[in-house]
Amino acid sequence: MALRPRTVKAGSLAAIAVPTVLGSTLLSPASAFAPVVQDIPGGAPQGSLFTATAQSTLSQVAVQVRQQAEAPATNQVQPIQQTYTAQATQAAQTEQATPATFQSAQTTPSAQATQTAPVVTEPTLSQVANAQTAQAAQSTVAGSTVPATRTNQTFLSYTSPAGTTSQYHVYADGVDFSKPVGVVFYFDGDYWRNDQSKVYDPSGELAQMAASAAAQNMLFVPVISPDTNRYDAGVTWWEDMDRNGEFFRSFASSFIAANGVDSSNVWTMGYSGGAEFITYELNTKPQTWRNGGGSIMVAGGGLDEGTPSAALKSQPMFWYANSNDGTGETYPQTWSARGAVEGGYNAYRNAGYTNASATVLNGSGHFDYNFSQILSNSLTKGKATAAPKVEQKTEQKQQSTQRARTMSSATYQSYTSPAGTTSQYHVYANNLDYSKPVGVVFYFDGDYWQRDESKVYTPDEGMLAAMGKIANARNMVFVPVISPDTNASGDGITWWEDMDANGEFFRSFAKSFVSENNLDASQVWTMGYSGGAEFITYELTDHNTSWRQGGGSIMVAGGDSDGSVDADATTKASPMYWWVGANDTSGNTNPVTWSARGAVESGYNAYLGAGFSDARVKLIDGFSHHDYDLPHILASSLDFAGKTPALGYSDLSDSNPNYNEISWNSDHRIMLGFADGTFRPNASVNRAQLATYLYRVAGRPAVNAPAVSPFSDVPVNHPAYKEIYWLSQQGITGSDFRPLEAVTESTMAEFMYRAAGSPAQAQGGYASQALAWAASNGIGTGSTSSAAITRDAMAGYLYIYAN
Repeated sequence: MALRPRTVKAGSLAAIAVPTVLGSTLLSPASAFAPVVQDIPGGAPQGSLFTATAQSTLSQVAVQVRQQAEAPATNQVQPIQQTYTAQATQAAQTEQATPATFQSAQTTPSAQATQTAPVVTEPTLSQVANAQTAQAAQSTVAGSTVPATRTNQTFLSYTSPAGTTSQYHVYADGVDFSKPVGVVFYFDGDYWRNDQSKVYDPSGELAQMAASAAAQNMLFVPVISPDTNRYDAGVTWWEDMDRNGEFFRSFASSFIAANGVDSSNVWTMGYSGGAEFITYELNTKPQTWRNGGGSIMVAGGGLDEGTPSAALKSQPMFWYANSNDGTGETYPQTWSARGAVEGGYNAYRNAGYTNASATVLNGSGHFDYNFSQILSNSLTKGKATAAPKVEQKTEQKQQSTQRARTMSSATYQSYTSPAGTTSQYHVYANNLDYSKPVGVVFYFDGDYWQRDESKVYTPDEGMLAAMGKIANARNMVFVPVISPDTNASGDGITWWEDMDANGEFFRSFAKSFVSENNLDASQVWTMGYSGGAEFITYELTDHNTSWRQGGGSIMVAGGDSDGSVDADATTKASPMYWWVGANDTSGNTNPVTWSARGAVESGYNAYLGAGFSDARVKLIDGFSHHDYDLPHILASSLDFAGKTPALGYSDLSDSNPNYNEISWNSDHRIMLGFADGTFRPNASVNRAQLATYLYRVAGRPAVNAPAVSPFSDVPVNHPAYKEIYWLSQQGITGSDFRPLEAVTESTMAEFMYRAAGSPAQAQGGYASQALAWAASNGIGTGSTSSAAITRDAMAGYLYIYAN
């Protein structure tokens, strides 16, 4: 387990509203998808999650319920691309997404629809509903084969090799099988009852969509989710994604083979939760079932985890959202389809998807989409923008030649610019994966008179070494650069004096370093402390930026501006993050009249006013000019770059000391909130919950838990039985587990120490090796107190443990 190398007191980072500055708060990412699972067991009993339907209360189903609890963001990120100019509106403010989006029982097709639906003789909805039990029974014995289909067929069954069964329709009328035939697979949104989903009305809107596909000589195949609503969250595609993904990939491969479909023309289209299934599952996994086509996401399609498949980078990815499809339009009311669309679009674009677009439609809300028109437009646009295969090969070849060259860590390397300016730099390049793009972080330290006053002269210890580990763990080189200043004016060694000369030196050096090492020019970050931060905001970001194509900037305890910010569109969309201590005001450094906090406020306001869409400030409670934990700041900034700053829990604000860390937990689906919209930061954490959190941090590994529980107090139907058993395999043993017992520092240290593999650790005066190990890594203080750890503090410890 990778651990953060510096000791950090959990709770040391606090965001406090700063007048005129904090309209935006750093590091609070949206979970564009993260179905919130109750932190179980032992939570306070909840009321009914779905008050409009007869459902069990949360206390009754706490062993397995998935809760939805996330709230809208309020801050704008990269503007969504407008493609329907006649219908487009201003870019939406990004909002968090929880993908439980439930359709109205009566969705009226859009008045814009002009396609003529083919006549299909199908059972009525009531007949379908009455026949479901018999159909389900028949489907359980269906083989794992797909018949060739040349006519419209409905409610066909398929069983995957893993035994998962569901149904699908095939619309083949109007398709010319003497020519290459493509296919569109469609996934509908979430629903509780069959009559709430268009997949149970084959003669309705599906038939209109089929006509759009047939016009492109493509089969149209709506697939019904194999979900059985076992979590009381409705029938969805996004629950049990691994199982649903296995089912669909198996079905798609069989269908394509059985029907002779052109595997280079395979499209997927999803609505709401179905769109999330595409972006979270299908397009992040191997594409063995197709080698071309595209994806269409309507009213959904976010991404906050997983890596988009490189095989799809040149294929079309089209998102659509109505301008008013934000919070309050569906369930839970805190979820925003438009926010999910924008988040997914930005994530895929940032991953290198060159044929991605997001379109804001002028519709009224979540149930006002003309699906047949969207499908027709997307297929036409996809055909027009599809890259020839020869160009794809060229692109792949170009990418392979741009992999970073193998580098070695080194100190006090020298560089002389074309203007004759010379200085030195260090390189931290350990454990990099050169098969993937490698980025870089350039660091500029604050002012000093004597070498021993600057951390750039202690490269083998202290903060620089820790920051190097942070960057390397994210596949980035860390390069502290020493200012070429010679203290000619008597004001010390600075970056802000002779800025023109220092800027010429650094830009020349950076361009050469990135080019010669074949680094990813779109991931070039700068970080500065105090005077180094001023150098970034006054010189680097406000002048020629041809030395990089993307990345971001981190300013700590400085970063002012004279108000005249001039930057291109790419630079304006890059993250600009300021960090400053609440007590870092005048009198804390030289000259005594200068205020780091004042400089941060001024710089932030200037850049925000100049159109920098991802400009944010983080105020750190209690910190002054020499208190900053730069490794923690670097890790947080890189981890949350581009994420939407909002959690929206009703009992949590950005003044919480661990708001950033709670954001990280939410984003990674480690520690989450509750169905009533709360996080309950002051509630205690019990042992079963901590086992669940550590299991999630470990990547949710497969667990073969025994049919008979080895614990006297944890039955096999316990909600955290699998996670507790997994933890026991790491060395936490005993016939009783005490799942409801509150977690103390000693308990937390022991659990984390075991889960980390029990690394060698001198006890060093602590009560146990586990406490000594935890304290040395900034996880707690090593106390043997019986006090229970609160949820917000635990979020901070989990972040440190995982990073």
